[in-house]
Amino acid sequence: MRPFIEALNHPAEAFQKGENTVSWGLVISTILINSVFEPVLRHFFGVNAPDIDILNMMKITVFGIISYVAISIAFWIVCTIFGSKKSLSTHIRAWGISFAPTAICSVVVAVTEVFFFVFWNSTFWGMLLNIVFVGILIWKAILYFVYLREFAGLKGWRCLGACVVMGGIILMMAALDGYIGLKTPII
Repeated sequence: MRPFIEALNHPAEAFQKGENTVSWGLVISTILINSVFEPVLRHFFGVNAPDIDILNMMKITVFGIISYVAISIAFWIVCTIFGSKKSLSTHIRAWGISFAPTAICSVVVAVTEVFFFVFWNSTFWGMLLNIVFVGILIWKAILYFVYLREFAGLKGWRCLGACVVMGGIILMMAALDGYIGLKTPII
C-alpha cells in the first residue's frame, strides 16, 4: 500500500522508479472494473438485469490490455521522435502509474450508469458528479504533463509538440476504446 500512496503523492518520482506493482495494479484494476465489475453490478442491480456474458468480459479484458500496451507504445514512439531516451519497457512500466484517476472514473461511471435513477433530475448529484469528473480530468491532465516533462524529459517546444501529437492519439484511442466496449478508455 505504501508504494501506491507514494505514487499518488509523488507521481514524477514514481514515473522515474517505474513501480511495476503499482503501475500494473492500477491498470489491471481499471480494466477489471470496466470488464467485470460493471457487468456484474449491472446484472445484480441494473434495471434490466442482463445475463453475465463471460465471453464479452474476457474480450473487454483483452482489449483493455491491448489498449494499454498500444498507448504505451504510442507514448514511446512520440517521445522518442521528440528526443526522449526512455525505452519502450520503461514507458510500459511507468504510464500505468497515471491510472489512479482512470480507475476512480471507471467506478464512478459504472455506478452512475447502473444507479442512474438515483441521479436522474437531481441538481445536487448532477453538480457533484460534474465536479468529480472535472477533477478527474484535471488530475489526469496534470499527470500527462508531468509524465511528458519529468519522465520523458521533454522540455519547451518538444514537450508542446509531444502534447499535441499525443493528444490526437489519445482522442483516437478513446473513440476506439468506446467502440470496442470499454466505458472508460484505457489511456
